[in-house]
Amino acid sequence: MACNAIRLYTCYMSTYYYAAGQKVDLEPDEEHVAIDQAAAKEAGLDAKVSAYSGTAVRAGAGVLVTSRSSLSADTIRRLQEAGALQPVYRRDKAVIVAMPEVRVEFDTPDQRGRVMSLLSPNASDVSVTEDTTDRLVIRPVSGRGEDALNLANRIQEYANPAAVSVRFVQFVPKPKTTAQS
Repeated sequence: MACNAIRLYTCYMSTYYYAAGQKVDLEPDEEHVAIDQAAAKEAGLDAKVSAYSGTAVRAGAGVLVTSRSSLSADTIRRLQEAGALQPVYRRDKAVIVAMPEVRVEFDTPDQRGRVMSLLSPNASDVSVTEDTTDRLVIRPVSGRGEDALNLANRIQEYANPAAVSVRFVQFVPKPKTTAQS
């Protein structure tokens, strides 16, 4: 598969994100996929998604995580085309889904200028959903959470704004309860 301008940067690198300026590794979970229920509904695929809700490993925040093998090849293709299929990652015991949204925060006009300069050559690859003097929220037009993750990393590494983060949906195991004596 060819890499577009956003994906080219990390197409052949490990998967990670930044938290408090530190690189945090993610482990891709190839056995599962996440379905963005709103995107599926918008594409008229909500009936297909409902059929798989019984096989869901996790569900919440408008995301359904299910086994890749529980979906037919045609359903996977249709969900991908609709931008409703997102990758699943693991970090420690958490299941993490990268959604196609990046939030960038600025403390200075210089930080904002560096980010805008970085985005300028790739303007057709992103859409701006919020733009204020201290914040920018962008989405890759591909609708892919993986592209948002790569874009957030690129912004952090080359523009170094006050903060940049991809929108994650995280599922963590319920804490074990102990019987009280």
